[in-house]
Amino acid sequence: MSKGKTWAKGYDTTHKRLRKQWAPHVAAGEVRCWRCREFIAPGEPWDLGHDDHDRTLYRGPEHGQCNRSTAARNGADQRRMTIREW
Repeated sequence: MSKGKTWAKGYDTTHKRLRKQWAPHVAAGEVRCWRCREFIAPGEPWDLGHDDHDRTLYRGPEHGQCNRSTAARNGADQRRMTIREW
């Protein structure tokens, strides 16, 4: 996968359209992170968060840190499950 290409990471036109719709509201500080429920400060890095169990569903904007810490935690859970299975 190309590091710089969003489409290569699975972010299609739907993702880009939804993020563009949310962007002015997030930039104005009007939006709470769907994961931690705290406001996303203007200028703070944010992601358009997926559902943890179904990546085809979007949950809404979330802090970049909330998204990445969950991704890391979920990855660790997957590795633990794989190790236990064998």
